[in-house]
Amino acid sequence: MNPQESSNNPDNADQQPALRPTARVQRRQRATATDSPSKLNADPAAHHIRMGDAQEQAGNSEAAAAHYRRAAKTGPRKATPHFNLGEIYKRYGHLHAALLEYRKAVDCAPTNAYYRYKLGDCYAAIGMTPHAVAELEHARDQEPQDGFYHFWLGDLYSRIGRYADAIAEMQQAALFSPYDAYYNVRLGMLYLQAGYLTEAAEALRQAVNLDADNASYHALLGDAYVRLGYERQALLHYRNAGKLDPYDAQYVERVRRVIASEPL
Repeated sequence: MNPQESSNNPDNADQQPALRPTARVQRRQRATATDSPSKLNADPAAHHIRMGDAQEQAGNSEAAAAHYRRAAKTGPRKATPHFNLGEIYKRYGHLHAALLEYRKAVDCAPTNAYYRYKLGDCYAAIGMTPHAVAELEHARDQEPQDGFYHFWLGDLYSRIGRYADAIAEMQQAALFSPYDAYYNVRLGMLYLQAGYLTEAAEALRQAVNLDADNASYHALLGDAYVRLGYERQALLHYRNAGKLDPYDAQYVERVRRVIASEPL
């Protein structure tokens, strides 16, 4: 985003290079964990959840949704079938139906931070920003040491112009997820936007250290160095970017501008 699907909104998480697939999968598995096999056989709702999961893995979303709906009817206080229905509805663009199911999942499991994150993400996709902020703040407060929730709240803050709040959340995201290069990149970009050049260079340098093969990270660090007046360091990172992605003309152009002492 799990942190599973969002670029312009938190649910496009799969498009964000920062989010490690294993972490996303583990977070979702914890959020939707069902009972042991012995209990599943005695619980019709759990049986339908298990069957729905099997249909999802087979790529049959329609059959999966049918099982999840049966599970929701036979186990009305179970959060998992509502959440899984929300995931299917959202995947196919039925945002209002997804919102209803996410809301039911949160009502059944109000302390589940990941459910709240997905509800907030759906609110954001529909354009109900105040509700999205409220749910993402709830999720962050429920898991205050998980950088994922700080990151997506910061991302939302940045999109609605609350830049100081966005920086504060991104700082926490980088603090609690120190090995996530993308969190540091987003923090560095916010610093650049706010004019905190030294802080931007530090965050972007950390990102480059974590992912030295990412051309765009080198280019962004080069941008920070140019604005700080460190042309030699900027030139080094622009050249690194060009070597890593030789087909992107923007990196060559940046090198030329630095050599010519032109503003970017």
